[in-house]
Amino acid sequence: MTRTPSDAFTPLRQAAAHHEAARHRLHLVPSENGLSLAARIPHLMEAAVRYAFPGSDGGGENWAWPGRQDLVAIERAAAVRLGAQMGARHVNLKPVSGVSALTVALSALARPGEVAFNWAERDGGHGSTRFIGTRLGLRMKDLPIDPASWTLDLAALAHRLAGGPQPELVYLDAFMCLFPVDLPGLREVVGSDTVIHYDASHTLGLIAGGAWQNPLVEGADSLGGSTHKTYPGPHKGLLATNDAGLAARLDEHASHFVSHHHPADVVALAVAAAEMDAHGAAYALATVANARRLGAALAERGFTVCGEKGGFTDCHQLWIDIAPLMAAEDASRRLFEAGIVVNAIPLPHITAPAGLRLGVQEVSWAGMGEAAMDELADIFTDVLRDGREPSALAARTRALAEAHQPEGADERVLHTALAALEAGGGA
Repeated sequence: MTRTPSDAFTPLRQAAAHHEAARHRLHLVPSENGLSLAARIPHLMEAAVRYAFPGSDGGGENWAWPGRQDLVAIERAAAVRLGAQMGARHVNLKPVSGVSALTVALSALARPGEVAFNWAERDGGHGSTRFIGTRLGLRMKDLPIDPASWTLDLAALAHRLAGGPQPELVYLDAFMCLFPVDLPGLREVVGSDTVIHYDASHTLGLIAGGAWQNPLVEGADSLGGSTHKTYPGPHKGLLATNDAGLAARLDEHASHFVSHHHPADVVALAVAAAEMDAHGAAYALATVANARRLGAALAERGFTVCGEKGGFTDCHQLWIDIAPLMAAEDASRRLFEAGIVVNAIPLPHITAPAGLRLGVQEVSWAGMGEAAMDELADIFTDVLRDGREPSALAARTRALAEAHQPEGADERVLHTALAALEAGGGA
């Protein structure tokens, strides 16, 4: 049973080919990031195939799943470290993704029949929030958005709520974001009894690095989200709060919505959290600086970059209304042929069906700076504005990518593992 069948090597070789091609591209998708070799290694360990649950008293051995205390200890230490980064006393690492965290939060923080406001999808809210909230029996309503400032219209919200009951929950789920939310102002509008939950999927790494608003300091009751966007961790999720009562509710609902929360991912997240303690502040500041530099450079070259009056962005995202030049899908294809990966996606408050959504967090984590942003802007200009053949720019893109890659340890480990498997597996 240990011999690897020959046809098992087909998907491995396909994935290896994808891996090799992706290494020579620049990835500017706001919902992705790099993952260090150290954080990838746990998926080769026993943690990848084991459950890990604490004992019933929270401390002793769990004799239904014995021999997992070391994995439980890793999770607890990771929760403490992440809590320090977020300013949270209670952290739950059960969610396996951002949508998993979203589901738990909606279930735990409001009851069926209660009113929950969230960011409408047309304004940049997550596409799953309304569906999941409605299926859970919540009465979902749109938060009003000011298209001039690209964020909440608190005056309009106050007018809407005047004289009536306040909502039980405000779920801030903007996966399309450029600028922070006025959380103190929101708290003043909705009052002290409304629970404000901040979905930090996109900005978690910037919060941890001190380059974005800290929701739990500024008025949110809880936060949650994924750990692989601006936070350079594995595909996983978390929930955090300073309210012991909310923490108990989140823990209870998480224990039912998530039966097994993937210990290898927990270990990988613990590694990423240590890396963020070491490098997170510099990385987060560089990410914001790079996004603003790229936005300004593209605007100077004639591109329509959203949010110009506010400095284009305060986070990792940039939005380009590319319709004056071509359809967003054509722009994405041309950039891909030049070695650059971007989102062609509907953008809030533009007339075209879609625009380009860029994120600089992955290239910033790789060590790129403002000079690289200028080079990127030049490549965009050549490919999208001046009509140069995309393949003619691929060498420039590849040179930029290769100049900011690890020193080869990742590839040696991969090639050694594949070679050893094939030598022993009988392919």
